[in-house]
Amino acid sequence: MTAQSSGPQGIASVHTGFSQLFTAVQLKAIEIPLIQRDYAQGRKSSEVEHIRERFISELCHTLGDSSRTLDLDFVFGHVVDDILYPLDGQQRLTTLFLLHCYLSWHVDGEPGTAAPWHAFSYATRPGARAFCEFLTEVRPQLSPQPISEWLIDQTKYLPTWKHDPTIQGMLVVLDTLHKQYWNSRAYSGAEVRGAALKQAWTRLTDSTDPAIRFHLLPITAQDQGEALYVKMNSRGKSLTDFENFKAELEELLGKNQDIPPEKVSLFSRQMDTDWADLFWGYRGNNTLIDEEFMRYLRFLIEVQAWKSGRLVDLRKSDAAALSELSEALLGSGQAGAQARLDGITQALNVWMLADSNGVLSPRDIKQEFERLFTREEAPATSTLRVFNFDNFDAKIIGVDMFRACCELYGTGAWNPAHTLLFHGVICAFIGKVDEEALRCRLRLLRNLIEASGEEIRTDATRNTMPALLAEVESVMQGGALGDISTFNQVQVANEQAKAALMQAHPALRNELWTLEDHELLRGGLTAFDLDPAQSPQQFQQRASQFARIFRSPYRELTGALLAKGEYGRRTERGWTNHHVLDLGAPKNREPWQSILRGKREVQGKKHPCLAPLMALLDDLAAGQDLAGVMNGYLASCVMDWRYYLVKYESMREGASGRYAFSPSSYQACMLDKWQFNSEYRDPYLRALVLQSAIPEERVGRQYFTGYENQARDLVLTQSGLRIRSVDAGWRLEVDSTHHVAFTPIAAQFGCQGSPGKPDEWLYAVTQSNGVDTEDRIVKGATLLQALITAGL
Repeated sequence: MTAQSSGPQGIASVHTGFSQLFTAVQLKAIEIPLIQRDYAQGRKSSEVEHIRERFISELCHTLGDSSRTLDLDFVFGHVVDDILYPLDGQQRLTTLFLLHCYLSWHVDGEPGTAAPWHAFSYATRPGARAFCEFLTEVRPQLSPQPISEWLIDQTKYLPTWKHDPTIQGMLVVLDTLHKQYWNSRAYSGAEVRGAALKQAWTRLTDSTDPAIRFHLLPITAQDQGEALYVKMNSRGKSLTDFENFKAELEELLGKNQDIPPEKVSLFSRQMDTDWADLFWGYRGNNTLIDEEFMRYLRFLIEVQAWKSGRLVDLRKSDAAALSELSEALLGSGQAGAQARLDGITQALNVWMLADSNGVLSPRDIKQEFERLFTREEAPATSTLRVFNFDNFDAKIIGVDMFRACCELYGTGAWNPAHTLLFHGVICAFIGKVDEEALRCRLRLLRNLIEASGEEIRTDATRNTMPALLAEVESVMQGGALGDISTFNQVQVANEQAKAALMQAHPALRNELWTLEDHELLRGGLTAFDLDPAQSPQQFQQRASQFARIFRSPYRELTGALLAKGEYGRRTERGWTNHHVLDLGAPKNREPWQSILRGKREVQGKKHPCLAPLMALLDDLAAGQDLAGVMNGYLASCVMDWRYYLVKYESMREGASGRYAFSPSSYQACMLDKWQFNSEYRDPYLRALVLQSAIPEERVGRQYFTGYENQARDLVLTQSGLRIRSVDAGWRLEVDSTHHVAFTPIAAQFGCQGSPGKPDEWLYAVTQSNGVDTEDRIVKGATLLQALITAGL
């Protein structure tokens, strides 16, 4: 229906459709003026593509449903000699022109038959004007292929048009329209599709009741029109993503009849008032709150999506993610939409405080988080130490998770573990959990999250976020530990053991929490004895000694722990007949975190480090030091691999703390990295060189590559003589040109030649049942000194 009313300042407002502008309103033409930008809806960026497809889909669905109409708001422009020069609405008018072109190609009539609505053109470029005429004169052969391919193939299509962004944008929109009708299941089959297209054309061009309409505000004074354009549109500057989304969201909520209108009205009002004030303190360098508001809304809506069991694509832009999920979660006919809107509203209002008159103002959010969290060592009973904030700017963000979410959500700096912790805080604040319970529950939640790196998954293969978010809510409500089944189960069992210890000895809470806050433990105490039967004094002493000795560097600590037993994590590598041991690095803390936290242990099985660690801590509490523990062990132990690593500090130099051992453990690799695709050293050869005290330049480079079952030789630079640690001792390989110099030394040290291999020799180490009974490093170093002295 075409209707007129009085607009602002007495300007006549016309409510009409596109083709009706040329009939009912009796315009002669529409011309996009030079002041306007190019046609932007056809741009190929991902965000524009998303907006374009949604808009085209809405247009087509409206035309296909006789009960629907679509209002495209206001179009402003000045009218001179019955020609409309749009100042705002260019994009919508161009898309409507293209929609008329596309549908007209499907109705009866000769190509090129003139119609009033054909009088649409661009003043921005002559090419765009000619292209609009071209579209009204052709009738493409319609097939599954893109319309643009047929158009570009026509003789009247000029080669120069490929450089015009407006023309290229029009081709993209035409292809999108074609895809909407041709690929949709609703229009499968030529007969069904043809009928649908003719119905769409009829509804679009209905002279009295067009299905798609807008309000035209004609402005007669050109100077006033351009001033209005500049004021409204900043000369072509588009609305921000947030402004577009806010409009979409308000429209979406308004159409959902399951949500009371008063809730929609309140939500919209708060977005422009209360919550705008909330985000004002978090505005970016551009002095706008749009991006910050959008990121927090995305966080809330994606949490709602996960809670509903949906898969969330974290790679999407904020605008695309919000647009897609808001329709899926809050649109008409979506079960639970009102509850989700309530949840989003609560998670926004939780950061507001009401005065005695009910007026809301933002609370001091930064202070709230500083009351809860710290990134540094602190008394465990005051604030909870958090460890996964390394990607948050320490000065600007600190521990303020609200600011971190506003600035970083949707980027690589924010991960799903942050989402779980932040959701826990919000749930606690909404639920008004008392202070004491809040600290205990946040501590439990932190411990579970820290241990569950492998359990927190968001991909299509395994999406655990729905279950994890439910468990977060259970934790913050004080639910039973036994109900937690998705977070790391070893950590759950560890939390149950802690609870039993605390029940037996409540006074140990400070020591227990202090241990949990240790940089290496991060809430996981699987390497600790938590038996409630132990005396409180023993636990306190062990906790105190742990805090004292577990500080970098750790080289001496590795030796002392090995003196108390084999504590490392062992992994068999059957195809090389070797095994890998993780023993902790001399300086790096990460290997120790992996060893001590024990999040991969089999339930019911004790941590391999538990017995050696407790024994060491007890020795230290009794007055021994690390060196004394090692010396006591060396005085009475067998000379297996542990003996050598305890005695020779150089054999504990690997930066990763990872070793690969042969079955006898007398052949080994000492890795600086975690894998074998980088260089590593042989700890026996390294100790041999240092024990011999020979000049480093007399031996070749002591770094190796390849798998652990490959040979590793120490090469003497002057002779090329090669030395290798083997099960029985030291294997030597001597080139025949050096036999004269080597033979006397071989005789002196009792080296044995290999039958049939004149260049190979063995300097045997005395053993019992395959275990050394004399120190192979000391023995080998003496031989090495003699070889160097002989000039080899």
